[in-house]
Amino acid sequence: MTENNTPLDPRPAIAAEAGKARKSPRHIGLLSVKAANDWIEESLLAPDPKTYFHDLIVQYENTVIFASSNVGKSILAIQIAENIARQEKILYVDLELSAKQFQLRYTDPATGYRHIFPANFTRAEIAPELIVGADLEQEILSSIEEAARQGTRFFVIDNITFICNDSEKGSTAGSFMMKLISLKKLYNLTTIVIAHTPKRRGWEPITQNDLAGSAKLINFFDAGIALARSAKDDRLRYLKQVKVRTGEYRYDSDNVIILDIAKTDGCLHFEIQGYANEYDHLRTRSTASDDYDEIIEILRLQHDGKSVREIASALGMASTTVFRRLKKAKENHITIPADTPDTVPSVPPVPLAEHPEHPEQRLPFSKEDRV
Repeated sequence: MTENNTPLDPRPAIAAEAGKARKSPRHIGLLSVKAANDWIEESLLAPDPKTYFHDLIVQYENTVIFASSNVGKSILAIQIAENIARQEKILYVDLELSAKQFQLRYTDPATGYRHIFPANFTRAEIAPELIVGADLEQEILSSIEEAARQGTRFFVIDNITFICNDSEKGSTAGSFMMKLISLKKLYNLTTIVIAHTPKRRGWEPITQNDLAGSAKLINFFDAGIALARSAKDDRLRYLKQVKVRTGEYRYDSDNVIILDIAKTDGCLHFEIQGYANEYDHLRTRSTASDDYDEIIEILRLQHDGKSVREIASALGMASTTVFRRLKKAKENHITIPADTPDTVPSVPPVPLAEHPEHPEQRLPFSKEDRV
């Protein structure tokens, strides 16, 4: 009844419900089906996805970041996660670093000053005592789902090789990605997965085909970001978009981002040095030069405690080749460059109370990128 005691007309409400029912999808097996125009009309009511970190990360998408060992993909991933954490709650599933290694990267070795992350930045590592079954992949997915139920919508998984030991074959990684995508759609997640690239030729541009595993693995991702070492300087890296589903290619071969490793106020991070053509940062095609790159990569993995068999598997080569490269390194006195980015001196940190104050957080990239 209305204020004038006149009966309400139920027809508009009935018509609205009928219209809603007509636009509801019908199901054919696993498929939800409705008119293309209805999909668009419904989606117009939803907000457009946000972008983060120089528009490289798009909300609700599944992005892969990949690079060779010791190039700095974890450093970049944490930097991206910190940028997102200034606006959103994010969980960094760290399957690479121990708590001590993480601390060393974000503590000044001289003063003990500790980098302070945003409160929205949470980090997780596997608790061995809580592993209850043999299916580590499923347990990690279940943990991500539980965090999603508790309200987290942004996740970084570092890295997929730990979860899928035979990810080089692609089948296991593909199965994991299908399950992760299912969770992404169910909870409207934004996911960033860190992956590896096997040995590649230093004179060739990096592409989506350099992602370790089956050539089809890239199809599970909406976007792909590659990080590679510059031939000009061992400290320099360049960042390149290799796949984009939303927006445009801003950082393709003609406009890669040049990065330099730095540690400021206890924070290990990359700083933008400019933009360039990728070809300016590739090596010339020479067997000697390529052998050197391969030797350095092997020495870095050996420095990380990898066995010859593990190095061979990671770089996609025979164990005998690894032995030959190590022998050549010894004969020619080749060692890892002193400025290896992942090498952080182990100096006991100064207690937090001894710091006079915490200056404002530094945004990781260059000054002009601060917001």
